[in-house]
Amino acid sequence: MVAVQEVFQLAIEMDMVHMAHRIFWAIAEGKVKVEEDSERLDVIDYDDEAISKMVARNQLCIGKIKLYVAETTMPDRFAFYYSENVLEARELHQDMFREIPKRLTNASHLLPKLFHFDETDAATILYFHRNKVVAYPYYLGHARAGERVLTRM
Repeated sequence: MVAVQEVFQLAIEMDMVHMAHRIFWAIAEGKVKVEEDSERLDVIDYDDEAISKMVARNQLCIGKIKLYVAETTMPDRFAFYYSENVLEARELHQDMFREIPKRLTNASHLLPKLFHFDETDAATILYFHRNKVVAYPYYLGHARAGERVLTRM
């Protein structure tokens, strides 16, 4: 049995904003208890309007930190950052490397991917790595185009 609490925690960890708010609504409204089997979530009559309002307010404050990739002046080199917005990532890049990135892209689609960190010689999924970071914006490192090896410069 997978408990409602486990599914809820996973939804928060993986930035499944809508799912996390649906489960939160069901718990808050007493439709389900956290220790119950998560299959109960499939039979609840949800109030989609109330849940949409919660999602719009982002009541659970999840999904704020995104992954940004900066194209640097070095050919085929990209710098990776966690930040709330592109301006923070750009400012950190300029402060650290005294260059204006050619382009900054929201690369949050790469969060579920496995990356190797040269500094620690460890490989981890960026979703889980991001949860260990305490202050944002945050510089992860540089990688060559098409590679998933991050090296801090």
